[in-house]
Amino acid sequence: MGAAPPSPPLISVITACRNSGEFLEQTVQSVLSQTYPHREYLIIDGGSTDGTVEIIRRYAPRLAYWHSRPDRGPAQGFNLGLAQARGQWLVFLNADDFFLSPTVVEEMVLHLLSHPEADVVFGQMVLRTRERHPRPLPLSKTYGQPWRWQKFRWGNTIPHPAAFTQRQFFAKVGGFAESFHIAMDYELYLRAGKGLKAHFVPLPVSGMRAGGLSHGNILGVCREVRQAQLKTRALPPGLAWANFLGQVQLYFLCRLAHRFLDPWAGKLVWPGRVSGTTGEKAKSHIPEGEVGLR
Repeated sequence: MGAAPPSPPLISVITACRNSGEFLEQTVQSVLSQTYPHREYLIIDGGSTDGTVEIIRRYAPRLAYWHSRPDRGPAQGFNLGLAQARGQWLVFLNADDFFLSPTVVEEMVLHLLSHPEADVVFGQMVLRTRERHPRPLPLSKTYGQPWRWQKFRWGNTIPHPAAFTQRQFFAKVGGFAESFHIAMDYELYLRAGKGLKAHFVPLPVSGMRAGGLSHGNILGVCREVRQAQLKTRALPPGLAWANFLGQVQLYFLCRLAHRFLDPWAGKLVWPGRVSGTTGEKAKSHIPEGEVGLR
């Protein structure tokens, strides 16, 4: 008699947010519309005052857990969610991120079952314009590539909104470092060093709107990346500083591009923006009229 097939794992999706009413509802709907039944959704709100809590309350019956109270930032919010979550695999989705289709969790679970030894199984993320449209336009190439330590130690190649991290990994390395506010996911994975068991899936999983915590804070992003590399000894100090200076230049050029292109995003028309007939593989699945952007 053959071995019984593995049981479908429980997937926990955690969103940490504060004053995120502009885009949160799309995030929530993209999670709750997933076809994979063995999932739970947790929202950790840091004491919002802009209407975010009202959005959360509308969906409260379908949430495994939520609260709204002041915290010390997104890293603590993720840790608070981790403490309440029951899933074997966890996904951390920010309030301006969203799953690209209702089947992505179900598709990724097939790879989780095939790689039970992995610390993290991750797909791809598409950066999108920061516009109030249910299908924001792609702004750049797709992020996510096969993991290689020699490249990862120089910069993050694991997009956390598309990453499924095994609970046992947190038992080994601990939770998110709350001294980090932007690069906490990078620092978390760096702790495992070259021994990180990461598996890449060439599947567009999530969309991330440009901006967020890193918007207008180029030096902050690069500084935290450098701090993560120094703290975990991923790079020696001299190389970490050289990488820091190079990344500052790169981020500066990217932000200039965003500043130029974003004002035109709402004026662009492409197949499927209105009709929903686009053939783009990595599109948002939220139908017109369902996203609470009123």
